[in-house]
Amino acid sequence: MRKVVIVDDEIWIRRGLIQSIPWDRFGLRLVGEAGDGEEAHTIALAEKPDLLFLDMRMPGLDGKQLLGMLHRDLPDLLTIVVSGYSDFEYTKEAIRQKAFDYLLKPVKKDELVSVLERAVAKMKQQEKKKSTWQFDSKEDWLQRVLYHAVTDVEAHENEEEIPLPEGWSCGETYVMVGQRDTFRDGCESNKLVGQLRELLNRNKPFLFGGEWNFVVTTSPEANWEFVITIVGERLQLEEMNKLCQLIQRLLKQLEMGSYSLGIGLKKKDAHYLRRAYLEAGQALKKKRLGVSGTVLWADNDMSKQRVNYPQEKENAFLRSLQMGNKEGAQQESDMLFAAISEDSMTVDHLQRSAFLLVHSIEKQLRGTENRLEEVCGKNPQMYTEMIQHRNDAASVKRIFDEEIIPSVLAYYKRSREKQGKKIVRMIQNMIENNYDQPLSLHQIAESHYMNTDYVSRLFKKTTGHNFVDYMTDFRINKSKELMKLSTYKNYEIAQMVGYEDYRYFSQIFKKKTGMTIGKYRIAAETANH
Repeated sequence: MRKVVIVDDEIWIRRGLIQSIPWDRFGLRLVGEAGDGEEAHTIALAEKPDLLFLDMRMPGLDGKQLLGMLHRDLPDLLTIVVSGYSDFEYTKEAIRQKAFDYLLKPVKKDELVSVLERAVAKMKQQEKKKSTWQFDSKEDWLQRVLYHAVTDVEAHENEEEIPLPEGWSCGETYVMVGQRDTFRDGCESNKLVGQLRELLNRNKPFLFGGEWNFVVTTSPEANWEFVITIVGERLQLEEMNKLCQLIQRLLKQLEMGSYSLGIGLKKKDAHYLRRAYLEAGQALKKKRLGVSGTVLWADNDMSKQRVNYPQEKENAFLRSLQMGNKEGAQQESDMLFAAISEDSMTVDHLQRSAFLLVHSIEKQLRGTENRLEEVCGKNPQMYTEMIQHRNDAASVKRIFDEEIIPSVLAYYKRSREKQGKKIVRMIQNMIENNYDQPLSLHQIAESHYMNTDYVSRLFKKTTGHNFVDYMTDFRINKSKELMKLSTYKNYEIAQMVGYEDYRYFSQIFKKKTGMTIGKYRIAAETANH
């Protein structure tokens, strides 16, 4: 059974999740729960769970810090973040830290089951790849090390190590990762690997004193990535630079498009290949969008760049999208992408900004009791994986222009009239049942995950009145009914219809009826007699 850990500083949240998870149905087993980040990290390292539920907002070591540590120490662990709607900034941080998915409090049973179905499917996919691959050739053992196995002996000293081929058990190692600067469909891996292997064999006598070995392989999930791993006793930096120049020259001759190279820190032996591979990948994330065909070296500071996200531009885009304004949505999308994909921005900045945008669209759809998967056919996690395979702004933007935006616009077009009437009727019911309480359209819209400007225009279009006028008219009519009963005093009636300030109430009453409260009551009593 797959192991689960639940982390939340509120015990009633943990108890609620434990009771709501269909453990037997998904083959899950609870192996630990924690009330803070430090305790959670200790349990996770000891139990090595497959799935972890995490509250981002905790005292001490918070969710953001814990996610970073878990991503480093347990890279295959799937994390599901649980946060309140008002804490969506924390949820955005979880997205930046590559959490698998998130749930909003209070957690709904159907949403929990849906997320668990995706998580279990992901784990099965990972397990299937591990169990079905045959590791006979050099490339196979390296693929297993880089993409599927635990090989970092410092972080996982209790794990069984992968046996290394002869000649790889000692000596310094480097890992080089090559990725296309612009995304292209189609597989070129076999041709490219063969050419790279031939190049390295041809130049082997002239580099690193001729005493070194290498393996070339490709990513099992992406046709745009190759990996070169070398081992030797004297791997000097100057020689590595020469090797990079040779590879770049070959790539240019093959006319296979521009590639950039990322190189991890030099390791003392091959048991650290996976760490070096991850470092090389992080180095490539720091590539500027305006640069191509470059070489990026990992450094000891592998901290991620903070995403300076254009929130106002996103808000404008989401408003146009929700209104079904095709031209407006496209224009706002263009402006948003221009802001997140300037030449000085990094690949990491572009991808993380795109992740945030996907989840913001998902959040907006949830306000209409729908999901991205139902509207577009793919869930946010699927789009996140697609974005991770694209290093250029044009290909990332095509995902939105060709898939997400047209589908979401079509959905809003279909549901606008029906949903609009439903939303307005809901607001009218709130006024009718709570007219004696302080009410604001902003508060109502936010509590139902809706844009205030959109709801305001919709309410005016449907009722012919803006929200304040409609609520004022309703309150005044209620006060008229109460004035027919002589048992209530004027200031009591004002409070009963939501006005604490009697003077303000009397002014509004005269403005709406053309009469003072006193004259109206006299006229009402005369009419009754």
